[in-house]
Amino acid sequence: MEENKYAVGPVNYENYLTCPYNSAHRIMPSRFSKHLISCGGDRSLHRCPFNGTHLLSAAAMKDHVIECPDRCSLERYKMPDTLPPAEPQANKFLVETEDDWDADPRAQPYDPKNYLKENHIILNPKGNPPAARREFRERERKRFLENNKF
Repeated sequence: MEENKYAVGPVNYENYLTCPYNSAHRIMPSRFSKHLISCGGDRSLHRCPFNGTHLLSAAAMKDHVIECPDRCSLERYKMPDTLPPAEPQANKFLVETEDDWDADPRAQPYDPKNYLKENHIILNPKGNPPAARREFRERERKRFLENNKF
């Protein structure tokens, strides 16, 4: 019998981030913000106003705020005309066609209550007391006879 063998490579710790509270903690980038909440740690570290996962001391924070790579998103929001766009704008092109959907005649909107009145559709009233159900069935019989559907 042949055994299934799976090759498992070594963990690539280069892509992992180090916890600012405990340097022994190595976390995947996708789980880093959740880890910071659960780890807690040193309260003397300050969060960057542009990215909550940037935790630094007060002295280092002054320099970091000026050089933070996530600052450009705020700058782009505050001054959209002065900075180049984040992504290049798509080419605008026109498609020439002979169809004019605005020229089509307006269709009447669908009215389900009107459709039920005009067609032989059996309705089932739910949640009504017995007297109301009897009255409803009697109205339906009359409706079917008027429409010559019964």
